[in-house]
Amino acid sequence: MAQKATGKLTHTVALRVVQTIAPRIDYPLNIMDERGVIIASSDPKRLGNPHPDALKALGENRTIFTSRADSASGQQPGVNVPLYLDGTLQGVVGVTGAPNEVAPLAQLISLTVQLLLSQQEEHVRSAVRTTQISELLSSLVAGTATGDAVAVQLKKLGFAPPWSLSLFAGENLPEPDSRHATLNINQVRWVLATGPLQVPPALRAVCGAARATAEDLLVDAENLSTLSGFPTLIPRAEQSGLWNEELALATARVPEAYCRALARRTALISDEHARTLLVLASSATQAEAIDRLAIHRNTMIQRLERILQVTGSDPRVPSELLSLLNSVYSRIRLGELHIF
Repeated sequence: MAQKATGKLTHTVALRVVQTIAPRIDYPLNIMDERGVIIASSDPKRLGNPHPDALKALGENRTIFTSRADSASGQQPGVNVPLYLDGTLQGVVGVTGAPNEVAPLAQLISLTVQLLLSQQEEHVRSAVRTTQISELLSSLVAGTATGDAVAVQLKKLGFAPPWSLSLFAGENLPEPDSRHATLNINQVRWVLATGPLQVPPALRAVCGAARATAEDLLVDAENLSTLSGFPTLIPRAEQSGLWNEELALATARVPEAYCRALARRTALISDEHARTLLVLASSATQAEAIDRLAIHRNTMIQRLERILQVTGSDPRVPSELLSLLNSVYSRIRLGELHIF
């Protein structure tokens, strides 16, 4: 069984066809709806009247050729061709004239109308899908969605698990991929995808892991929503190895005054020393950090001693390193450091 078409032969579509084609041909043109009523015509006086041959074409589901005029009904010679969309009968195109002359023209006009209907149907489907995607992402961003509702909508939109939710920040974002669901808010773009995303190194992004449940996706949405208010905490992909999501989230959630208080601890250390702290914290050992920084062991010792001298906190002590990191992230949030 053919699917019910979402497109429909409307007066607007029919009128556009007649206004475009009728001036270019030497034959009267009529377009009838699924009831056989004339909804567009090169003779406006015929609008709203039933067309006998169109009714016959609809009833018999075939092209009707009329060779003789009928004075009783006013019927003229011509050809009436049924219009279809996805197997659904939409109406009839009628061209008045000698059937052998106008038959090819009637078939061509019929195909033109069917193409317009297909374009209209695709436009409607695209608009509906865009609206549904926007509503889904908006509910995720706002935190008003529920796990069950998200799961149902994802299935309806054709997104199979696992899903990932990502956040992009910056002014020069790439064109959105048609395979993904996207929502732009100011200079931040939300992207919902099936599976993980690959991000160019220079883009600032936080890419969520592949999630098998809608509940996990809601957690990612809440976290990303928090980070979206502080684009400076969103790292470029090439710096993601230095970035710690828990520290970034914790920094984004503290009050402004407390953030400024935390930032003062490392206010006098350089960008280079701040980066050293981030590399140290994201490395399994000090030796690994030295390799990643491409420096000599003595240089690392000098940097750590300098940090201790300036801040009063020893980065070789885990609890003190954590305090220093909180301060560095606070400075990044405030725009004082530009590491990410």
